[in-house]
Amino acid sequence: MAKGTRDGKVTQKVMVKAALDEKGWKTSPLELQACIKEKYNVELAPNIISNYKSVIKKEGGKGAKRGPKPKQKGGVQFADLEAVQGMVSRLGSDQVKKLVEMAEMFA
Repeated sequence: MAKGTRDGKVTQKVMVKAALDEKGWKTSPLELQACIKEKYNVELAPNIISNYKSVIKKEGGKGAKRGPKPKQKGGVQFADLEAVQGMVSRLGSDQVKKLVEMAEMFA
C-alpha cells in the first residue's frame, strides 16, 4: 500500500500536507479547508486541519532547522557571564568554585 493511503484513499494528514505545500504555512485552516475540498472533494473541519498542521510542523515539515546547534565563535559569551553571575548570587562564590573544580574532573 502506498504511503499516505488507507484502503486506497488519501489520508487526512496527506491532504493537509499537500494543501500546505500548495498554499503555504501562513494559510489559515479555513483557506486550507477550501483547497482540500476543491482538490480531494473532502471537507475537513478547521480544527482537524489545525491539528494536522501542528503535527506536520513538529515533524519538521515546515523546514524546521534540525540537527546540531552551530558552535559558538570565540570564547566566553555574555550569556555565559550572566549564567555565572546567577549561580554566584544563588549559591555563593565558594560553592561555584567547588562546582568548577568538580567540573574540571570531567573535562
